Parts: sequence; C-alpha cells; structure tokens
Amino acid sequence: MARQPLTVPPPMRFAAAILASRRPDASPGSGKLAGLSLLLLATAVLRAHGDDQRLLDALTEEIARAPAADLYLRRGELHRHHREWFKAEADFIAARKLDATLTIVDYFRARVLLEAGAPEKARPFLERYLKSAPEEPEAWFLRGEIAAAFGEWLDAAEHYALGLRFSANPRSEHFLRRARLLLSVPEHGPKLALAAVTDGLARLGQVAALVDFAIELDLRAADFESALARLARAMESMPRRERWLVRQGEILAQAGRPQDAIASYRAALAAIEQLPERYRDTVPMEKLGADARAALNRLTSPPAAAP
Repeated sequence: MARQPLTVPPPMRFAAAILASRRPDASPGSGKLAGLSLLLLATAVLRAHGDDQRLLDALTEEIARAPAADLYLRRGELHRHHREWFKAEADFIAARKLDATLTIVDYFRARVLLEAGAPEKARPFLERYLKSAPEEPEAWFLRGEIAAAFGEWLDAAEHYALGLRFSANPRSEHFLRRARLLLSVPEHGPKLALAAVTDGLARLGQVAALVDFAIELDLRAADFESALARLARAMESMPRRERWLVRQGEILAQAGRPQDAIASYRAALAAIEQLPERYRDTVPMEKLGADARAALNRLTSPPAAAP
C-alpha cells in the first residue's frame, strides 16, 4: 500500500513532498525544485519548540514505518533549525542513500557544514551541487557565504551578484549582504558597497533597508548632500514620512544646518500628530516623537552660561 502523506497542522509544515516537487520535465538528479522552491526550504522554519518536537516525533515514527528520502530531508531540516548539526547531516546522508539521484542533498549538506563551522568541508558539496543546478540562486548565495568564511570578500560578493542575476524576484537582504561583503574589501570597500546598494535600489525601488544603508555609507564619507538627496527621493514614494523627517533632521544637524534641522523635526512631530490613534499610540512611534522633541530641545535651548 502506498505511504500516506504525513498529516500535521498547516503552520507546522515546511518541506512537504520534496521528492514529488521536482519538475516533471527535469532529468533525474537535476536537483531542480518546483512548487516548493529551494528558497522556501532554505528559509522556512518553525517557531514553537513544542511544534518542532511533535513534528520530529511524527517524522521519526513515519521513517520507522516506511523510510523515504523526503522524510529524512524534512527531519534533517528540523535538526538543523535546532543546531543539531550531526543529526541533521546524518539524515541528509540517509536521504541520499535512499535516492542517489537527489542531488539537492549536496546543498543541504554544504549548508549544515558551514553553519557547523566547517566551511572547508562544505565547499566540495556546494561545488558539486552547482554543477547540477548552475542557475539556482540560493546555491550561489551559499557559495558566497562559504567564500566569506574564508575572508574572500570579492569572490563572495561576485557569487551574490550571480545569485541575484539568476533570481526572478530578488530580495533586498541579498543586495544588502552583497554590499556588506564589499564593505570588508580593503581601501575601496565603501565605494564598492555603495555601488552595490545603488544597484539594489535601481532594481527594487526605494526599499527602506536599502535607503538606510546607502545613507549610512554617505554619512561615513561625510557626504551630507548625497545623503539628503537620497533621503528626499525616498520620501517622495513613502506613504509615511515621519521617520524619514526625523532622520533628515539628524543629518541636517550633522551638516551644520540647525535651522533646517529644527524645521524637519517639527515637520516630523506634526506628521506623527496627524496619524490615526492606532498608529500614533505605539511604543515605536512614542519613542520617535520623544527623540524628535529631545533633538529640538537641544537645538533650540540657549547655550549654557560659562561658569
């Protein structure tokens, strides 16, 4: 009788039917995934330890009844999530023994070995996986992390660039990671990092995390005008401007423009006051308002008299 699928509540599922999810038109051992992408496998984790344990127990019981590669991969991912590196790798090895064509196991083994602090052992598995899936973005990002573990910053950033090139829907965190890798390059790091984050802004638009990092790089170079211009462009497309107005006030104050900074802080406080109560009466917004008022007090208070 065919093995029935493991039944667990939907919030606990994160890697169902890995084997069945390979594209029907993919050749055996291609390692390609459809329906459940490698990206999902790489990032989906369970948050409640109790749920993890129930799923581990259910997987172990089903493996005892009918061992299957997909069950070992799913259990290996749970062990990895709990930093049980030896158990995770043992499950990945068992999956490969049950299905020798499952080349994606090389990706999982490379990742768990890197996370366990053994990048030199991880590298050969990842290189072998990339031969079977040369356009898999997550594999290139992992290759970048392995290179970074060896301090190979330029190579790591180039691997991230290739991953982004192959990504149908690139994410801001990958552009940021590439920029931070380049920041570690001696001498020209900040310039290279700024170019990388600017590329992310060009592809994704005014994503707050990318704008923040670009401004941080401008400020490191004391390029206040560039930071202010970048911030102004961002505010044009942002529905909520209060945080950006406070940031603008900070930059203007650093640039030696106190009157403009005062105007920006006041505009931020006015924007906060105009928010609906459910947005205004929150801890982050109260802190933002308190920071703006404190900055205003510093800028508008007369200097202390000399003793």
